Amino acid sequence: FEIAFPHELNQQQRQSMLNELCQDIVKRHGVVVDAAIHAPHTKSGSDERNYHAHIMFTTRSIDEHGNLGKKTREFNDNGKQEVEFWRENFADLANKHLARAGYLSEVDHRSFADQGIDLEATWHEGVAVTAMKRRYEREQLKPVEERNPKIIMPTIALENDAIRARNAEKLEYEQIIKGLDQEIIATNSVIADLKRSQLNEINQDHTELHKNQENGLKRNSAQSTSIQNTYQEAKDRLTLLNQQIEQLENNEPPAKKFGLFANKDHENWKETLKNLKDDREKTQNQVDQLIIQQMKNPENHLSKGFSQKTKEESKKLDFENVYRQLNQEQKQAYNALKSALLERFNGSQLELKLKQVQDKFIEKYQENPNFEMPKPEPQRPQQQDFVRGAIKDDPQKGR
Repeated sequence: FEIAFPHELNQQQRQSMLNELCQDIVKRHGVVVDAAIHAPHTKSGSDERNYHAHIMFTTRSIDEHGNLGKKTREFNDNGKQEVEFWRENFADLANKHLARAGYLSEVDHRSFADQGIDLEATWHEGVAVTAMKRRYEREQLKPVEERNPKIIMPTIALENDAIRARNAEKLEYEQIIKGLDQEIIATNSVIADLKRSQLNEINQDHTELHKNQENGLKRNSAQSTSIQNTYQEAKDRLTLLNQQIEQLENNEPPAKKFGLFANKDHENWKETLKNLKDDREKTQNQVDQLIIQQMKNPENHLSKGFSQKTKEESKKLDFENVYRQLNQEQKQAYNALKSALLERFNGSQLELKLKQVQDKFIEKYQENPNFEMPKPEPQRPQQQDFVRGAIKDDPQKGR
């Protein structure tokens, strides 16, 4: 057998784990076992975490007096099942020692497909391909004119790098979608609480308005007219600011003159754009506050028309309008999420998921136009032992 230890374990913990594994082999097969732990060959380019062990045992059983018995035929008669047994045994043993050392991480001997994970399996590279990779990496350290063009990266290594990149991208999108789902759930709960609170406020307002109907109507009529005028002025200013920002973004001067010196015009452009966006954010907050203020007075005779109008116009702040104002990073994040949802859902379920993501982007934009996307949780480094993953050409051995 050849095994790779979880890199979290120290020397004493690796020794304890190997002793337990060897004792299990003796108990199951009744053979003599000899094992050696090898440190990583870092001078030749090996990963410094690659502590591994080579385990050898006799092909015949032996009794307590040292007498050889019959040949152990388990690996001849039931080789596939026996290898699978020891793969599972090693995974359980590794997880037990990781937990004992205080780590929550786990290994799994099964392939991605058997685990129900939508990730691609890498190809087994082997000793020869690994040597070619290290030779290529050493060659790249030389000046360009001294490199040997015949020394290239093996094709199988390039394919594995592409697979790992695609897997990392899938995992990142899953983390972002998971984070958004959690935010949507929390937001829905907050919205429900706000609706109940607003309903209570409206009921209280109705009672007070009923007692003072005539005076209240006159007062609210004048107030509503004033709010309406202020609202329209704010909307007109918001439209003008959006036009100015769009025009400014389409006429960005070069950051440097002649590719060498800082361009003062570009610095002035950045400052002007920042001021316009700050002004737009303040104006948008003013519009939102006016809508909320008027919606709290539904009995006002102008409020009915105004409320309907503001509801419709607030809906116009839809995702299409918000999307045009997102920065490049925010747009890329949304498009990546949309692509991931298109792969996972369809029909009404897809429409619901897209609507939830778009609503969340609108909410985040209204809170802060320069909001940052949630970052994915760091993925645990992938081990190269045969229990950490799966490979395409050998289902009994993984990466």
